[in-house]
Amino acid sequence: MIAARGLDIEWSNTPDYWEWLPHSDSRFGEVAKLKWVCWLDIRGKIETRRLSKRTKYVAYLVFKLEDKFHGLETVNAVVRFVDSMSVKEAEQRASVVHFAGRGPRETLPFKRGDGWMELKMGDFFNDAGEDGDVDARLMETQRLEAKGGLIVQGVEFRAE
Repeated sequence: MIAARGLDIEWSNTPDYWEWLPHSDSRFGEVAKLKWVCWLDIRGKIETRRLSKRTKYVAYLVFKLEDKFHGLETVNAVVRFVDSMSVKEAEQRASVVHFAGRGPRETLPFKRGDGWMELKMGDFFNDAGEDGDVDARLMETQRLEAKGGLIVQGVEFRAE
């Protein structure tokens, strides 16, 4: 898992938008708490050579929601090989996932054994481990309304 501090979170260094704080349930020293943004963009990147060869992986956002969670019922997610797909192409191919509400089962979050939730961002096949970097991205940049109440522990890349 890549800790929240290791992710590229748009506006995360702006205290009015994100707060970095310890969380007793987190396996890392701190988590990122979304206070308020209009533009959500979270990216986690991993080198394929660090993963097992000839293995299918799934990328998950590991998170919790506050009671005052709002504005992020649906978001877009995509997983891509950085050298094989442009950012623009990835944005066009992104799929809709749901933090809350209704939708197909595979687009909804699941509660993990550790008390956190996980949301599937996408999957990929790590063939020979020489494909460079894999980027898992979660974004909501179209509806420029207030979003808040998301607590991010990190992004987990897990063999399926």
